[in-house]
Amino acid sequence: ISQLRTEFKNRFGDFRAYKEEFRLFVAPFDIDVSEVPTWFQMEAIELQCSEELKAKFSSCSLFNFYKNVIVPSGQFPSLIDNALQVVSMFGSTYRCEQLFSKMKFSKSQLRSQLTDNHLNDILFLSSSVVKP
Repeated sequence: ISQLRTEFKNRFGDFRAYKEEFRLFVAPFDIDVSEVPTWFQMEAIELQCSEELKAKFSSCSLFNFYKNVIVPSGQFPSLIDNALQVVSMFGSTYRCEQLFSKMKFSKSQLRSQLTDNHLNDILFLSSSVVKP
């Protein structure tokens, strides 16, 4: 269990550095404006003063709030940039893990004679949407 805890600490340690960005993304109406970075303070004040946006935030999912309310309005560019950065972290992590799983499957003990070039070609084909 201690080895597992160490692995989790190593793997997810980088997320602590993005704590504020995650807070801005998940709870933009609950943050203290004086504690946010200066580049976001004016937008945070405008956002928190809008009763309409608070109601929409409460009535839909987090992703739908950004996708259907914030992004189309274009009113909060710093909030949009932060949201895109946070969301893209997890999407790119998923793609990397998916590719490593395919590589592990392709280069097993039964297929250990694959060269790096062959493995590269196999991974390219398996991750491409183009049918060979």
